[in-house]
Amino acid sequence: MKNKEWPTVSFIVCTYNCPEHVIRCFKSINEQEYPKNKIEILALDGGSSDNTKDVAEKFGAKVIHNPAQYPEGKGRGKWLGFRKARGKIVIFIDSDNKLVEKTWLKEMVKPLIFDKKINFCICRMAVVKEDKPINRYLSLMGTDPIAAYKSIDSLLALKKIDLKDNGEYYTYNITPKNFMITGGYYFAVKKETLEQVGGYTQDTDNVYRMAKKGIANVAIPKNAHVHHLIIDSVNKFLEKKIWWAKVYFRKQKKGRDFDWIPNNFFGKLKLSSIFLSYLLILPEFFLGIKMAIKDKENSWLLHPFISWLTAYAYLYAYLTSRINPKL
Repeated sequence: MKNKEWPTVSFIVCTYNCPEHVIRCFKSINEQEYPKNKIEILALDGGSSDNTKDVAEKFGAKVIHNPAQYPEGKGRGKWLGFRKARGKIVIFIDSDNKLVEKTWLKEMVKPLIFDKKINFCICRMAVVKEDKPINRYLSLMGTDPIAAYKSIDSLLALKKIDLKDNGEYYTYNITPKNFMITGGYYFAVKKETLEQVGGYTQDTDNVYRMAKKGIANVAIPKNAHVHHLIIDSVNKFLEKKIWWAKVYFRKQKKGRDFDWIPNNFFGKLKLSSIFLSYLLILPEFFLGIKMAIKDKENSWLLHPFISWLTAYAYLYAYLTSRINPKL
């Protein structure tokens, strides 16, 4: 394609006291082999007290104040960014992500403009040898092992999802019946598609509304990855997981279009069995060994331990939220 034929793209990135992440993330955006005049970067800042906003502006971003501070939900960072975006295609990525390939943007955009059946794109997380084992494991399994049974990242890692091979990318049709979480830290969509379902609110809710309308056909390019700096220590993982679980139970659970915690008997039974398996450790111990051998990646050996910690974090956050509903 000629440069003038590529559509305008708006990157929406939520920031807060993270200048090092902004440098890494925004630099990878600026290095994309894509017409520079067709890229817009919006930094939705939650009130940084350091030089994060200045750094973002140096990389050509438009800094917009996010008074709600949180990134997800109506009236918050990504919602505000979507309303301000001028691009025909909107891409949501987290500030601790780096676009690996210089052709990442083109690979994410191509299915949206060449394949009328495709409504949004996601990519895979890169597993980088230099990372700490826990970051490599979460790059494979997804950032939340408890949601693994409904997470496309986890199902892809465990080879439990059948994708259609379309050459340069895989596709999958998400419906309310087979619904799965796709994550919001690398999400590309036509702006008009999200407008059909009421605009951006929460990453999972957006896809769920699309699924109910029959327009949740996702593409996963084969040559597009992000390097996600999820976490670098077990202690920080537990601390972060407890904090986000508290946010979920106290602030985000009510008013959602989709809740990954099921409200029917069989769904609750399945999730309870997953919690029990995680807390018992032994079943996940064997899975971790199996995947470590299969993928030749020793970070899988962390699976039983991290699964147990995640289950503990959710149980702790749930119980404390019942005692003290304020965050």
